[in-house]
Amino acid sequence: MNKRINEQARAGRGKALGGGLSALALALGMSLGALPALAAPAGQAALHEYALGGGPLGEVLARFAAESGVVLSFDAARTVGKRSAGLRGRYAVDQGFAALLAGSGLKASEVSPGHYALVNDDVYSLDSTTVTGNSLSPDTDDRDSYTTPLLTIGKGQLSQKDIPQSVSVVTRKRMDDQNMLTVADALRDTTGITAIDYGDGTAYFQSRGFPAAVMYDGVPSDSSLQYQQQFDLAMYDRVEVMRGPSGLLQGSGEPGGSVDLLRKRPRDAFALTGHLRAGTWDNYHGDIDVTGPLDEQKHMRGRLVVAAQDRDYFYDQGHSGLGMVYGALDLDLDPDTLLSLSASYQKTDIGPFDYGQSVYYDGSFLKAPRSQFYGARWNQSYLYMKEFHAELSHAFANAWTSKTTFNYRGLDSSSLYAYLGGGVDPATNQGDFTNQRQHDDYDWYSLDSNLNGDFDAFGRTHQLLLGANYALFKDRSLSAWEDVGNQDVFAPVLPKPDLAFDSGHDTRQTQGGVYGQTRLKLLDPLTLVLGSRLSWYGTEQSDVLPESGPWVRSPSVNHKYTPYAGLIYELTPELSSYVSYSSGFIPQTQNSASGKLLDPRKSKQYEVGLKGSYLNGALNANLAAFLLRDENRAVADPDNAGFYVNAGKIESRGWEAEISGSPLPGWDLYAGYTFLLNRYLSDPDNEGKVYDSEEPKHSLKLWNTYRFQGGTLADWRVGGGLRAYSPTDRGAEAQGGYAVYDALLGYQVNSHLDTSLALNNAFDRHYFARVPSSYYGIYGEPRNLMLTLTYSY
Repeated sequence: MNKRINEQARAGRGKALGGGLSALALALGMSLGALPALAAPAGQAALHEYALGGGPLGEVLARFAAESGVVLSFDAARTVGKRSAGLRGRYAVDQGFAALLAGSGLKASEVSPGHYALVNDDVYSLDSTTVTGNSLSPDTDDRDSYTTPLLTIGKGQLSQKDIPQSVSVVTRKRMDDQNMLTVADALRDTTGITAIDYGDGTAYFQSRGFPAAVMYDGVPSDSSLQYQQQFDLAMYDRVEVMRGPSGLLQGSGEPGGSVDLLRKRPRDAFALTGHLRAGTWDNYHGDIDVTGPLDEQKHMRGRLVVAAQDRDYFYDQGHSGLGMVYGALDLDLDPDTLLSLSASYQKTDIGPFDYGQSVYYDGSFLKAPRSQFYGARWNQSYLYMKEFHAELSHAFANAWTSKTTFNYRGLDSSSLYAYLGGGVDPATNQGDFTNQRQHDDYDWYSLDSNLNGDFDAFGRTHQLLLGANYALFKDRSLSAWEDVGNQDVFAPVLPKPDLAFDSGHDTRQTQGGVYGQTRLKLLDPLTLVLGSRLSWYGTEQSDVLPESGPWVRSPSVNHKYTPYAGLIYELTPELSSYVSYSSGFIPQTQNSASGKLLDPRKSKQYEVGLKGSYLNGALNANLAAFLLRDENRAVADPDNAGFYVNAGKIESRGWEAEISGSPLPGWDLYAGYTFLLNRYLSDPDNEGKVYDSEEPKHSLKLWNTYRFQGGTLADWRVGGGLRAYSPTDRGAEAQGGYAVYDALLGYQVNSHLDTSLALNNAFDRHYFARVPSSYYGIYGEPRNLMLTLTYSY
């Protein structure tokens, strides 16, 4: 099947690669003045703009035919019970029909010029158009939906129903509708994820009581999500999230889950999209995205995304700005081999910035105005990010595919700042301030290669995935700090210091592994998923300040085995049930009394659930219950002071529900609810206590938009949503439960221009985005507006 789709999607492109060097130069240096030349290569059918809402398939087809100026004849019985998610973007007539009918078992056949008829598509093969491949693709940037029929987070391309673990996707359409500009924005509105601002332009992310790991286009990248700067969200097609241990995919890592950030890919047809956003507190953001073929045969396709932002904040002094450029190139080496290359660069200037407030000595909040600034006017951070991605994929004649991917990401950060911590005296409002200077130079190298395909046994067709990956993380960290002493926290006197670095080290962390997974079709409705991974992990460190030292290597973790198993039973064509077991491990740095490094922590999760796909894939829903345990944790050895034993255990359990997609024509919906309990099962000082009180027991995320389907309101849409949480704390005063409501009003001016006005925190709820403790606490944004203009061609 994969082989056939690959051939159809690339049919007619020819084999010549002439003009390659000039096309590559164009991809890297194209200007807006040159773009019209790419719009309609010789021989390409005329493209028209469509903005059709979803609904019954027959009705959507009729609207498409009317707007296209063609005649469509069909028996209404063929479309009964079938629905369409609609169509948005630029399409030729044949391409539009292909997209609308994908997966329906029907196709539109041109019986005479301008006259089409619906006929059976017995093999689901459409005419040789690019849209055939896209309709079966997980890419979402040209899909007018809050869901997608396929995901790639489990390697290969699988529907949500085929993954026996909780997964979510944030599509490009939802990013744009909700004005998501950062990775934190996307994850904050994802089921089961707690995204917490850190104050310096970074964030940290919790899932089921534990940190989440990250992958970039399916390739693991150690230590590059938590507290790390990320690229502007404009360069990404979608964000996929898997909750629970992902040792099969990641190797070592916390058991919270894995976030996969997937870049935009070049398209076969020209498209241009731009956004201009202006918001409260002088918040300005703009981006432009252009893609299309770079030669007449479409062997070479390019994409360029440029984004910039300049903004102040609701608190005094705060400011940041960034500039980002992303370029991608897809090159067909032959009809079955694709080389994909991309590079990106981002410069970010943050400052003054503020890590936020502390608490009074008794743990109570300061209750200061949200505009209060607790840092120094000279607080500043400069970050330079660069990334390179290369991927080579090949479709073999036997329907197997191979993919080898290399990622490099570099981050150079320098900062100088003052911060408040340690508590505040309620009698004098004085607290202790610290000056700190920091420089970090990070490099992440990741390589993954896998082979994926079908095989026949016992009269049935099964699937097999085999792969290996390797990751190297390097960090040079230099720092200096000084205690400023007690200051009035509301009016501190903080002269800019001249700090020389006096502490520093180099770190190298390596990890490699081999993995495999098979999907065995035991019965027509029953699939058994089995997987395992063997991992090798090592780390070493060397001092560079105050003086250089030798490299000291920690004992390696070798041949670490992480199994995975799942069972999927199809109750009906729309609904499946599943049960799964997943596992992971986390190396530890503490020593036992024998002088040996403690064994790694072990995580394991049991999950059961239901997954449904309805309305011809336009609506996905899932319900899951989970029990996760993190064992072998280091706790103090009661008999040997200064040493540790593997005796700690934590349990996280709960359930989740999520629905995403289009339940009715014109209505796009995303809703997710999480119930979470986590506690220490075994720990001398904490047994029975809540493990992570910063994650709420209850959380609800909701967003939806409705586009009016006819009449005088046909060009209007309305939207709204909320984020609601139960009480949380960080060891001091608890924040009560709260909800933040957002609203949207949009108007489609014409086929190219759209406008929208978003009202965020509509009822101006006072809340903490990061609940204060003795160190750091940050208010959430007050009520604010954002106006967005979107141009597409």
